[in-house]
Amino acid sequence: MLTAELSGKVERIAFEPGTKVEAGDLLLQQDISMEQAQLRAAEATVALTKLELERSSKLLTKKAVAQAKYDSDEAQYKKAVAQIDGIRATIRKKTIQAPFDGTLGIRLVNLGQILNEGDPIVSLQTIDPIFVNFSLPQQQFAQVKPGLKVRVTADPLSGQAIEGEITAISPEVDAATRNIKVQATVANSQEQIGRAVQQEC
Repeated sequence: MLTAELSGKVERIAFEPGTKVEAGDLLLQQDISMEQAQLRAAEATVALTKLELERSSKLLTKKAVAQAKYDSDEAQYKKAVAQIDGIRATIRKKTIQAPFDGTLGIRLVNLGQILNEGDPIVSLQTIDPIFVNFSLPQQQFAQVKPGLKVRVTADPLSGQAIEGEITAISPEVDAATRNIKVQATVANSQEQIGRAVQQEC
């Protein structure tokens, strides 16, 4: 589930529910007009403090200015640059992009809506590869290791098996069941499992 990192008004919705997107695609733009104005002002401050620093640097080499003056100008320049970095970070957080390739779910926001931090926007799922979690008796712990091949079946697949391999094994044993949790990664480039589940639903 993609959520808003910062509060702000929804200015643009750039996706359609149920469509596939690629990593980096713009999904939603919150209002950043204030940040853009702050950025222009901060850029002007950086330009000014850079000139002051360069001037102090030249004078310092001629010993025509105190070291303290140069240090102060350098600090002001670094502060101005840091302010720009902060504003740009805010703009990035208000520019919601797809973090990975996948398929979008149902849109949960509307144009003009005020989003609060943590408000859901849309779900994004990838089904290639998929992760299959299952449990095994602890007696089989010694026989299980990463890279071991597995075959995954599901009722909607009509008995067809899809191959994968174990990629993670929990070191903990469930106190109640005495089972260990195992995760396998299964390639699903044809989206067989996704289509099968949709048909079953």
